[in-house]
Amino acid sequence: MPLVWLRRRSGDHSESGSMSGSDLPLAGVTVVDFSRLFPGNYGTLLLSSLGADVIKVEDTGRGDGIRDMLVFPDQPQSAGHVVLNRGKRSISVDLKSAEGQAVVLKLIGQADVLVDSFRPGVLDRLGLGSEVLATTNPKLVHVSITAFGSTGGYQSRPAHDLNSVGYAGYLTLVKDSEGNATMPRLQNADLSAGMHTALAVLAGLRVVQRDGSGFRADISMAETAASLLPMQLSTVAGTGQSPPSPDFLTGRLACYDLYEAADGGWITVAGLEAKFFVRMCELLGRPELAELQYDPNRQDELRDALAEIFACEPRDHWMDLLAAQDTCVGPALSLTEALEQPHLVERGAVTTAKFSDGKAVDVFRVIPWEQRTDNGDHAPELGEHSEAVLTAIGVTPEQVAELIARGVVRPAP
Repeated sequence: MPLVWLRRRSGDHSESGSMSGSDLPLAGVTVVDFSRLFPGNYGTLLLSSLGADVIKVEDTGRGDGIRDMLVFPDQPQSAGHVVLNRGKRSISVDLKSAEGQAVVLKLIGQADVLVDSFRPGVLDRLGLGSEVLATTNPKLVHVSITAFGSTGGYQSRPAHDLNSVGYAGYLTLVKDSEGNATMPRLQNADLSAGMHTALAVLAGLRVVQRDGSGFRADISMAETAASLLPMQLSTVAGTGQSPPSPDFLTGRLACYDLYEAADGGWITVAGLEAKFFVRMCELLGRPELAELQYDPNRQDELRDALAEIFACEPRDHWMDLLAAQDTCVGPALSLTEALEQPHLVERGAVTTAKFSDGKAVDVFRVIPWEQRTDNGDHAPELGEHSEAVLTAIGVTPEQVAELIARGVVRPAP
């Protein structure tokens, strides 16, 4: 079917104000987004930041659960929703009704991409199974995100990021001082699944262009998390055993570690190569320490010596002495400090997002190398674009009004 109803034109802006023109890599690509929570929202944020028109399809109740998470005092919306869904559009439809399913099928029929994060079988129960989708849009790129994939014995198990990285082998790689597994500080499975979602969409669009056929990708959070472990797998391949904890990149070597300064700030020392570590030791006035860099029996001695040195002066002192001197030494910034870091700001890695009351907050770009879009500074209210989107796909204003009156569609607040 011709994809003309929401094409970008030069200088044309969506209602969310997210696009800067039709020259963005994914300008003209329409993504219907059924996903919920972190992985899918992150994946479609990547697509939106590349110029795709992402239309979130949410239920007529509370919508995506991310809207109820990270709601801080005196803020009118969830901060998680604002950060993850800026630049997208929202329609609110009752997918359990026949009328709602018909509306969504009409939308899918004129779109390029469908992303969902339902458990296997849910789309079938909603009347949106693979055969229906293939008939509705033979060239559809359809990407599904689940914890364990749509096949195999675990396909129906519920799981979140923590469960997924547990299956992938993450949680035993870094342990505390007593040898216990520790909670990860980053949602590795969620983020990797979101990135693979965007990658699968790009691959699918290429297949459609090349072969004229549709494309299907089955994204597993556990599997995408496992795909991020090539260095650790090198140890398994070489020794037949899991890496020790800590290993040489997670605290075994004193030349690759974190150290606390006198003011409580932290310093990253990453002089794996001898030339960097030698230079640092020279500037610290302790050149003899360089001889201990790789000695497996003297790492505690070296670490204690470095910790004692760095504890004598504040972080800025060490940055002035070491950071620009070919040492691989830098600061361990807080997130608030990172948002104000001059180099990141100068490079354009920091942009803004807005709450519904107009308050702007600093955020990092998710596609930092593509700065012709601001990622959309506005996250949609539930159903904000219901009427505009439905009218654009050929639903008459009278029909839209009837759908709203019947509770099938939730209008803009």
